[in-house]
Amino acid sequence: MAFDRGTVSYRRFSLEGWKTPPGPDLLEAMQSASLVDEGEGSGAGWTAGEHLFDTAFEAERNLFGGDVLAAIRIDSDRVPSEVRRAYLLSAMAEEMADTDRGSRKRARDAALKRCDAEIADGRWRRRKLVPVLASFGAKAALVPAKGDAVTTAVRTLLEETLGVSATALTSGSLAVRLADQHGLASAASDAQPEALGPVPSRDGDDADRPAPPWCDESHPMDFLGNAFLLWAWWQAERDGPEPETGTVILRKAIEFACPWDSTGSTVVRSDDPSARSEARAAMRCGKWPRRAGLILQRAGEAWEFMLQADRWEVSGLRIQQTEAAPATRREAIEMRLASIRGCDAALLELFEAFLRERLGGGWSGARASVSRWMRESEPRITRIAALAE
Repeated sequence: MAFDRGTVSYRRFSLEGWKTPPGPDLLEAMQSASLVDEGEGSGAGWTAGEHLFDTAFEAERNLFGGDVLAAIRIDSDRVPSEVRRAYLLSAMAEEMADTDRGSRKRARDAALKRCDAEIADGRWRRRKLVPVLASFGAKAALVPAKGDAVTTAVRTLLEETLGVSATALTSGSLAVRLADQHGLASAASDAQPEALGPVPSRDGDDADRPAPPWCDESHPMDFLGNAFLLWAWWQAERDGPEPETGTVILRKAIEFACPWDSTGSTVVRSDDPSARSEARAAMRCGKWPRRAGLILQRAGEAWEFMLQADRWEVSGLRIQQTEAAPATRREAIEMRLASIRGCDAALLELFEAFLRERLGGGWSGARASVSRWMRESEPRITRIAALAE
């Protein structure tokens, strides 16, 4: 399971309506919703997490207080497009060889029949193991779900097994939920993308208002994730006391994109990319950060990871080694899970602090400060060695 070793990646799923803490009954339900060893056709089911065919669910392995650590196995059957095309062209060649006027319909039917036969014998079956860390206390699941098909399979299985309403969150949908908790729901619903820095030369009535192409009708509020990265960058370079929510240092890479979809994208890679002139140039020509490497430090603990801000995807999260070696395998996992939960909580608290400022009454002053910083600030070389070790 990826959560118990190596680096960690995840998307956040909300789990609304989870009423019963995890226990033996849940493990039985997961066992019932597992796939048989070999499986037939497409489908999704639980595994105990060690490998694709692991169905030995046990409290010692899978239950950690209010957390459930397991995995979802997803089986799919799909003939690659190039293979399908080859079968169709081969069938067409045979049709033309047999008759002067070959039938494209017969060739297509022959190609489809060949594909169906190979799917039936399992030739094109693909199996994927997706780790899951579900927290009863946070009413959330952390899952490295990439792509709509995997996200849908994960959501469906979470709902059927836990009896919840599961939603894969992006920064926009997460912001709406957090804003509601702080009495800012109305402000969140009225929030619009805004230019904090220079505006590219464009024609039209809305030339000054960005319309990020990655914020479609399904995710119109995801621009708040980009604004959060800018705000965190600004916070990191402000003079003043360290905020209680923790400090952020930009690390390894910053990926910029134009919210007006007119000046393209820029990627700046460096141990300290925020100190590079290319990063300032991208920011000053109106580009927004979409993905960045971060070091987040709070209460003496530090985490390093990449954040795709608009989709709220964490990847490559490195868990620090503790000075005291764990006595058992379970203790080692417990320590890792505590660190993962700590990172997730610290990141959420920082996002909440941003939302309280962005959606609160004092945003106009902060906005002016951020805009001035974007236009006038000089690169700062950040002391990163102590956090990165």
